[in-house]
Amino acid sequence: MTGLRLAADVGGTNTRLGLARGGVLLADTVQSFRNDAFGSFAEVMDLYLQDAAPGGVEELAIAIAGPVTGATARLTNRDWHFDAAALSRHLNGAQVHLLNDLAALGQVCPHLQADCLDTVVAPASDAGGDGQRLVVGIGTGFNLSPVLDAGGQLQCLNVEYGHVSLPLDVAERLRSHVTKAGTFTTVEHLFSGRGHAAVRSHFPADDAGTQEFLGFYAHLLALLARNLMLAFLPAQGMYFAGAVARSILTSPARGLFAERFQQPFALDARIAAPVHVILDDAAALKGCAALRLPG
Repeated sequence: MTGLRLAADVGGTNTRLGLARGGVLLADTVQSFRNDAFGSFAEVMDLYLQDAAPGGVEELAIAIAGPVTGATARLTNRDWHFDAAALSRHLNGAQVHLLNDLAALGQVCPHLQADCLDTVVAPASDAGGDGQRLVVGIGTGFNLSPVLDAGGQLQCLNVEYGHVSLPLDVAERLRSHVTKAGTFTTVEHLFSGRGHAAVRSHFPADDAGTQEFLGFYAHLLALLARNLMLAFLPAQGMYFAGAVARSILTSPARGLFAERFQQPFALDARIAAPVHVILDDAAALKGCAALRLPG
């Protein structure tokens, strides 16, 4: 028996694969593949395992950028489908577990070290909280996962928040600068790779236009984040992941985001949360490596 687990992070654009042992990702085994070169996840997996683990693996944990229903799943932004039973047979009986990619990040976010994070809004000195966190992914698509740490047991909820209607305050701000703003009807229509590009097209292509766009989009993101803070109360932190989130929150517009995000609420309660950007591209793989499989 190899004692190996294959950890997989499958997004709409790329698939990352790595081997894990004893709950720890083996960093020197991580490889990334462009999905356009393959017809299915199994094709990517087989190519990787030919050299990385010719003796096979005992377990497979896959973080998928799309809805997971029990033992089946599909990618939101690519016609790839996953069946745990079929993959198990393909791997000679290996135990297979499917989870949403944001849930995989939720498994690891409480344990990420400072060098894996960029803190945009620092925790308050008197921050308490009851173990609630929120992972927000903005890349090819949009989704999030609420994370609850209950006595050391992490519970990461599956959510398809990208298909929720755009909040009114975000839509009103969008209309102030963007013609045909009504085409952005859901959260993912606006906060995703294609939404980011569509809004960018409404600003001049020069440096000044870029800076204006970054500030505008950061303001939109701050409004969304405030809605998410009220909805999920992530007192232990809001963790952003994905190329779009990283491009905005590590840009000069991060200060504007922080200022807008920290405006007081019209409630008789102190509601606040630190905000971090996940910089570690292997974070979801680490979550798959650390995941406790049932049975």
